[in-house]
Amino acid sequence: MNWVRAIAGVLVLWSSTAWGATLTWTANGEPDLAGYRVYQCSRQPCTRASSNSSSLATLGTVTSYNIGTPAVTQYYFITAYDFANNESGASNLATFTPAGSPPPPPPTAPPTPGGLHISSVQ
Repeated sequence: MNWVRAIAGVLVLWSSTAWGATLTWTANGEPDLAGYRVYQCSRQPCTRASSNSSSLATLGTVTSYNIGTPAVTQYYFITAYDFANNESGASNLATFTPAGSPPPPPPTAPPTPGGLHISSVQ
């Protein structure tokens, strides 16, 4: 498996007041996929190499994760991992901004076409 390109799908963040916010993504089609890891940052840059990220969850092969209703702006990305614990590169970044909060600062890198998208459901 080419783990650098394993997360080529779309990561979507949606929310509603009653249910909180949920990250969703396109499933990885590799036969040795064991699951996904969800990472969270409270500021940018938000990468595994930065000291700003923390592991939020290690999941099986599900393609969504409920993040609840964060009170402050949070950034999220996912990686895929195989049965030998090889980890892919990160997905694009999803940003959750609570209602009434100022918009987050612009990203430190330009978005990747066809990558991470965010939508909100009220």
